[in-house]
Formats: sequence, structure tokens, C-alpha cells
Amino acid sequence: MMLAFDYPTWFLALMIAPFGLAAGSFANVLIYRLPLEAPEDRNVVTKSSHCPNCKALIKPWQNIPLFAWLMLRGKCAACGWKIPGRYPLVELLGGLIFAASVYVFPIGSLIWFKGLLCAFALLVLFFTDYTEFFLPDVLQFPLMALGLLFTLPQIFWPNETVTVLIGDHQFLRADLFHNGLQMSPAWSLFGEAVTWKSSLIGLVAGYGGPTAINAVYKLIRKTDGLGMGDFKMLAWLGAFWGWGPMLGIFFGGALLLTTFALPGLITRRLKGQSMLPFGCFLALATFPIVFYGPAIWNWYLGTMVN
Repeated sequence: MMLAFDYPTWFLALMIAPFGLAAGSFANVLIYRLPLEAPEDRNVVTKSSHCPNCKALIKPWQNIPLFAWLMLRGKCAACGWKIPGRYPLVELLGGLIFAASVYVFPIGSLIWFKGLLCAFALLVLFFTDYTEFFLPDVLQFPLMALGLLFTLPQIFWPNETVTVLIGDHQFLRADLFHNGLQMSPAWSLFGEAVTWKSSLIGLVAGYGGPTAINAVYKLIRKTDGLGMGDFKMLAWLGAFWGWGPMLGIFFGGALLLTTFALPGLITRRLKGQSMLPFGCFLALATFPIVFYGPAIWNWYLGTMVN
């Protein structure tokens, strides 16, 4: 058993939020650089932060997440270029994701780390797809492998636990390596562990299923209906959460896309061949499906019976 996290949940959220702001700042770097064509411009490891407009190096104090944007009043200190509102928004979302994570996942557990990583990846992919219609392979291929690797620890160490303080002298004991939803300070619903078989099927079906659908669409319409990046996104989400949630995310994303596009098609502001960032809708569908998928499915079956 791991040592108990004997701090109130709100304190843990407060302590971890700055790390989320920093993660959001790094997400902005990825969102801006990964879609660039030149390899040297895509370097996110050794290349220093700079203004996209005048290329001036950003000083350390100008790179403090969220607060630097406020101090600079949303403008570059060197050239006065207006910094897009996306930058503080992504940093803020990073902080909120980290702070909220300790309420819905047992901190220090495998599912907590997996949930954080998934949310961070979706944050980056949402904005790369929204701004550039681009879902980078350099992120998605490693995520496929990690999704499978996340299923292994629970096989070898099934009885390890972690204890978390959730109130005055109230402790919650959670499985450390359980690869699925479980009891946490603000979450009482359980989810089945994602087995290696379910993860592998989710990965293969996530990539192969949409590929087949797109092939039929292309045969009929003579053009692609989905991008290759969308297939890869479904593949790693299937590896992370299993084949069932992957299907839910696919259909949920398609429903959100249709709801968004339908008014534009009716008013003819959108055409049948208009490009839409399907990855954004997959990202938006992931949260409700992962957390509430079984409840949504049971409700749907109930309406079909009645």
C-alpha cells in the first residue's frame, strides 16, 4: 500500500494547478509549432520561445503562464503584436484540468495519470485541428503505444492500493494500478478495467473501422470523408479506454459534428464538401463518453424498449 495523501482535496487541487498552467503553456508551444513545415521550426525541446510575429526571444518573466499575458496586456513586449486569446485560454484550461483531476481520479494512481495525459493530449489536438486541420502523428503514435502499456501494471500488481484523504478524518482507499474509473473524492461510479484485449481491439478497430467507412464514402463521393489523423485519434482513444468507449466517442463526435454542421448546411453557409475539424468533436465527446457512457447506453436501451 502506498503512503496516504493526507491532505484535503482542495489543497491538492490548489497545489497541482500551477503545474497545469505550465502544462498549458507547453501545450501552446505544441499547438503552434507542430503544424509548421520546417523540421527546425517544429523543435519543441531546444528552440527557445519567441514571438511568432517579430521572432524576438521571450524573456523568462514574460513566459509565466497566464500572468505574463495579463502583465503584457495581451501584446508582445518587443513589437506590440496582439497575442491571440487562445494562449491564455489554453493555459487556463491546463490549470483547470490538473486541479479537477484530483476530484475525479484518485491522485497518485494509474488512472489519474492516464486521465491527465489523455486530457492534455486532447487539449493540444483540439486546437491543432481547430486552427490548422492537423492532428500530428508525433503525438498520436506514442499515445497508441502508451494506451496498450497502461493495461500491463494491473496484471502484475493487482493488489497495490493508494489511500487519499477526502474529508475530516475520512480516507478513501483506491486500487493503485486499476486501469479504469473507480471511487475518488467527487466520483462514486465504477468502471471496468481496460484489459489488454479491449485496448488492442480498440486500437485496431479505431483505425480500421473508420478507414473502411471512408473507403466506401470515397468510392461513392470520389473524395475523403475523414482525414487520416481522425483514424489515428480514434485508435489511441480506443487503446486508452477500450473498444466500447471508442465506438461511443466515434458516434458521439459524429452527432456533435452533425448538430454543428446542420444549421450551416440548411442556410447554405456550409457546402457538402466543406472541411470540418472532426478531431475537435471527438475531443468534446470523450469526456461524457468515458465518464457517463454506460449510463447513456442504458438510458438509450431503456428508450428503445419503451
